[in-house]
Amino acid sequence: MGFNTTVVVLNDALGSIQRDTTFGEKLASAILQVALGKPVDVSAGGHCNAAQVVESHHADSLIPILVGGNCGLEVKSHVPWNADDPELDLLRTLAHRRGYTLKKRRA
Repeated sequence: MGFNTTVVVLNDALGSIQRDTTFGEKLASAILQVALGKPVDVSAGGHCNAAQVVESHHADSLIPILVGGNCGLEVKSHVPWNADDPELDLLRTLAHRRGYTLKKRRA
């Protein structure tokens, strides 16, 4: 199925991205670098961080990413792409990792 990559684009930098004729090349290079495990900033015009390549993963997994503060943070967990309820699977996994067990509340 291939790989997917998460990129956060700063909307304030869109004008610089439009004018930067090498942005695509820089973005592709950053995607190849992110495999080393750390997010990679991509510049455009006067913006040193017009975009951030957060992570890259195999398309068989859903990877949760928290986005805000002009960056993305990968939640170190994954859910199969065809899970019946990916949000619940993720919640259970994260709770278990922290020593909690989920129990559905009564109606």
